[in-house]
Amino acid sequence: MARNPPVPETYYDRVAAQHALPLWVDTAQYVPKEPTPPYDPALWRSEDIRPLLMEAGDVVTPEEASRRVLVLQNPAFSGFQGTTRSLYACLQLILPGEHAPEHRHTQSALRLVLEGEGGITTVDGGRVEMAPGDFIITPSWTWHGHTHEGDTPMIWLDGLDNGLMAQMDTTFFEAGQTELPGTGPVSTSAEEKDGEPSEGGERVLRYPYDKARENLEILRKVTDIDLSHSYRVEYLNPADGGSAMPTMTTMLMLLDDGFTGQPYRSTDGTIFTVLEGEGETMIGGQAFPWKRHDIFVVPSWSEYAHRADTESVLFSFSDRVVQLKLGVWREARSS
Repeated sequence: MARNPPVPETYYDRVAAQHALPLWVDTAQYVPKEPTPPYDPALWRSEDIRPLLMEAGDVVTPEEASRRVLVLQNPAFSGFQGTTRSLYACLQLILPGEHAPEHRHTQSALRLVLEGEGGITTVDGGRVEMAPGDFIITPSWTWHGHTHEGDTPMIWLDGLDNGLMAQMDTTFFEAGQTELPGTGPVSTSAEEKDGEPSEGGERVLRYPYDKARENLEILRKVTDIDLSHSYRVEYLNPADGGSAMPTMTTMLMLLDDGFTGQPYRSTDGTIFTVLEGEGETMIGGQAFPWKRHDIFVVPSWSEYAHRADTESVLFSFSDRVVQLKLGVWREARSS
């Protein structure tokens, strides 16, 4: 077999000048054998980040900032990026008597209430009450704003699919009314629907924590423990039985006191928020001790294992539902 002549010294420069790339030079980079996410496992301690959020309450108003939010940016990223490549985790503060003006955007958003009573989110004019542990949805391109009718600060986790929308160049934003109307009906919640499909496909926007917590207790009584996740439920849309959100899978996990999980990994980078208890998660051989209201991220295809020092409840969200629809989601367990 005759050998090809050597590549001319100027060849690659001439290719580059045409804004082209020779695939054969680095095929492994173009199609790696397995996921190699360009971001790291990380943990944000509530005791560190909460004081900074509260300080923002003294110096920044919702009107000035639109939203008084701290984005939890992965330490491996530079510039203004998110927590994983596809998802953003943020912490938002609203003080008694304040309101955050309405706007809408193509990004879907979730709210997980961490503390405070009396908060209201409006979605297309309907009022959604907010209580600690509640999971609340603001769907893509719906008008939404926030107001606080209580007496103590409200803090919640925001989860958004900003990275996914940016990758597809589908981001749109529109500012709305300065004042929140709040004249619509109180939003339907999953508790009110009791898991039954709604008539006419009415969407569920609020999943009360006490109902989800009750479901975890029922699961513990009637099923065997999962060796990696202990007990876990997924938030679903009762209208069709599918994921509660089209771009983010949301779950609630109950870890028994003393539970030590078997190593697990999956292709969806996952963001966890601790609602109850304390423990530790090993991610890629690195220990991340956590307690109530801490937030941590597990990168795609990184092996991790939970350990609970006390009975613990963790909320998680990821882009699993998108990967499932595309037929590319994978998981692996180790003993």
